[in-house]
Amino acid sequence: MKSSLSSQETHTYIKSLIESHIPDNIKNNDKQLGKMVKDGLARLEYSFSKVKDKYFNENNAPVFNHLNSDHMVVLLYYIGNSGFKLGFDKNILEKMYYLNKIMHSVDIFYSVELPDIFCVAHPLGTILGHADYSDYFYVYQNVTVGSTQEGVYPTFGEGVACFSNTSIIGDCKIGNNVIFTANSTIINKDIPDNSMITGYYPDNRVIANKKPVINRLFEVDNKI
Repeated sequence: MKSSLSSQETHTYIKSLIESHIPDNIKNNDKQLGKMVKDGLARLEYSFSKVKDKYFNENNAPVFNHLNSDHMVVLLYYIGNSGFKLGFDKNILEKMYYLNKIMHSVDIFYSVELPDIFCVAHPLGTILGHADYSDYFYVYQNVTVGSTQEGVYPTFGEGVACFSNTSIIGDCKIGNNVIFTANSTIINKDIPDNSMITGYYPDNRVIANKKPVINRLFEVDNKI
């Protein structure tokens, strides 16, 4: 991976971000943080290797730049989620989650299970809740994935793109190869494969999507 910082430098950088943004004088477990950063970078490298965008993948080599905020959103999520899966200290997990909110106005709790392959594009104001996500998931700014008061979250198929100001709330089963156009909102509604959704709930339109999301936004060996 083409990286602006080595793994150790990234570890030191993340540590300094915690200390500067959250100066609570609670000592962090540096060994745990080092493991989390290492795992987070490995997961980021794999995910970015599948993204079709020069800012994430150059000449078939994934790219990480600590000064690219989109890259940092993904890394901070992966670091926190890796620590969660390893059962590490809750304090440091919460700090990863909080850093993403402070630095990027992005809300992705460390226990949310995002897929191995996903990408964000200037995702200011985006909130991704505890839905069931699948690979080749792409989100833009002000996207909300959440539950209703009943606590039911959406389920996503592969190859879903959510453009700006998309909201997907509640008991929604989203098929494969689905595009949510800008300013679209659904609540407790299923969407079939190969669809494009427009409009605000309850006045949505579901039309055919003839351009595969995976081919358009991601690099894969076996394209649709």
